[in-house]
Amino acid sequence: MRLLLALALLTLSACSGARPVEQADAAPETTVVLVSIDGFRYDYLNRADVQAPTLRMLASAGVRAERLIPVFPTKTFPNHYSLVTGLYPEQHGVVGNSMRDPAMLDEEGRPMEFSMSNSDANADARWWGGEPIWTTAERQGVRAGTVFWPGSEVDRPNRPTHWMPYDDDLSYSARIDTALAWLDRPQAERPRLIALYFSAVDSEGHDHGPGAPEVAEAISEVDDALARLVAGLDTRGGAGLADLIIVSDHGMVAVDRSRVVVLNDALDLETVDVDWGDPVGIWPNSADDTDAIVAQIDALDHVRAYRKENTPARLRYRDNGRIPPIVLIADDGWTVTSQSYLDGRDDRPSGGSHGFDNAYASMSGLFIAHGPHFGRGMTIDSLSAVDVYGILARALGVDPAPSEADASAVRRVMR
Repeated sequence: MRLLLALALLTLSACSGARPVEQADAAPETTVVLVSIDGFRYDYLNRADVQAPTLRMLASAGVRAERLIPVFPTKTFPNHYSLVTGLYPEQHGVVGNSMRDPAMLDEEGRPMEFSMSNSDANADARWWGGEPIWTTAERQGVRAGTVFWPGSEVDRPNRPTHWMPYDDDLSYSARIDTALAWLDRPQAERPRLIALYFSAVDSEGHDHGPGAPEVAEAISEVDDALARLVAGLDTRGGAGLADLIIVSDHGMVAVDRSRVVVLNDALDLETVDVDWGDPVGIWPNSADDTDAIVAQIDALDHVRAYRKENTPARLRYRDNGRIPPIVLIADDGWTVTSQSYLDGRDDRPSGGSHGFDNAYASMSGLFIAHGPHFGRGMTIDSLSAVDVYGILARALGVDPAPSEADASAVRRVMR
């Protein structure tokens, strides 16, 4: 196949130290394909047991960042939406995989709640602020298609021309074939932006831990899907007509029962509402209790407690009513939990987790870009998740909405 052959030749050129042959500027009708591999830690490709020839070929022949720094919290929904909006969670409003909004009340006057599995919430535009890249594109006449990207099911103007409600049972080959079939549609319906999502690496990392052979097997499964994608793009024009941008939303770190913080040791859990997870959120019954609760929890080892307005400024996790009044951030690999959970779950915590401070290397993700708009045989230092929106907009040739994307990131990765 032409694209695979071109990738192989470029890899040999990079390894020999030869300068790649310059290409002409990419055609204006370049297709941009954004692929998310959920939970793919930045260093997984360095593992000897990982069989991922397609990913390694794309990385060697294109641009690879040493790390893609996620936004905080280092969770799936906040990061996927930051990748495509260029905004931080406090700005776009998706502050967690699960959250509540005191300003949005149900029929009984209680704060409405959001979760990943709630299809009604996923389609409710009130939860999703900012302008995702598919809206930017569609608003400017560029068709888009999304296969399961978080936020793409939202019912609002300029949603993707093609989109699908999430179905984890749909095979990876079927996901690829769906996206390729969109490229075979008449020009008026054909997307120039396609986004795809794969979850297996994250799932196996949670179940078995980041170093497990099951993670390597999941990476191989995704790599096979990418090989199918590359082959399909090749038959539809090859390297000259497709930019591939491959990212992950966060990394993964091992957790186990030897590293737990029991919140009952500092607090009567009957006196507060707790949003469990990483990070943990506390909703006091009274604002007057906040400072006392922070002090009690902060006395524990391996966890830091903050009033939300005092969280580190670099986290950009203060200015939104959906952020709990008290935020608990555990040390890397430590789990904040309750005694009742430990008593009822002998097998948990175990495996892997994420959601920790994005300064930890373990939380960093993957960035690879290959195609006519991108450099060749390059490794750069870190990028931020919010930079990806600007890169996508430039590759598509559309005017971006206001965002936090760093303009220098575009110059560093694009030709």
